[in-house]
Amino acid sequence: MKTIVCILAAFSVAAVALGIYLFVRLRKKEARLREALTNPALREARPDTFSTAAIDQYLYDRCCKYMMERRPFLVDNYSIQDLANALFTNRAYLSKTINKFSGRNFCGYVNYYRIMYAVEIFRGNMSLRVTDMAELSGFHSITAFYQAFRSVMGEPPSHWCSRVRKTVRQEMFKR
Repeated sequence: MKTIVCILAAFSVAAVALGIYLFVRLRKKEARLREALTNPALREARPDTFSTAAIDQYLYDRCCKYMMERRPFLVDNYSIQDLANALFTNRAYLSKTINKFSGRNFCGYVNYYRIMYAVEIFRGNMSLRVTDMAELSGFHSITAFYQAFRSVMGEPPSHWCSRVRKTVRQEMFKR
């Protein structure tokens, strides 16, 4: 029994000593990294192994592809956290990347895809009313749909729909 206690005590002492050693080593490494990041001379001497702009672009491209293929914007209460989880990234970084490349915040970005979807379904069925387009594309209110549509397309949805219908009719009569 005494030998088991001695062995356990020895392992405990070894584990604590190893933990202290690793903790001190980690602190030294953090200090060197902090110095390298704050000291301009060291920062300039260190070559970049990757381009953060390329990584940001890659994330944005993945985000756009995911939005187009999966159409998550049609889900009620879709959040940036949901998108970040789907892309295996963090919310703040994703938000910054979307803002940087699209020039919109997350809500504007989602609304853009909703409007593009509304345009797509309208072109597939030109008898749809504006309220139907809003509902089918994931908007909860007609006011929000009108504001988003005007911001993306540059005109109210009713004018746009009328113009598209008129253009299609003219093309049909030309044939």
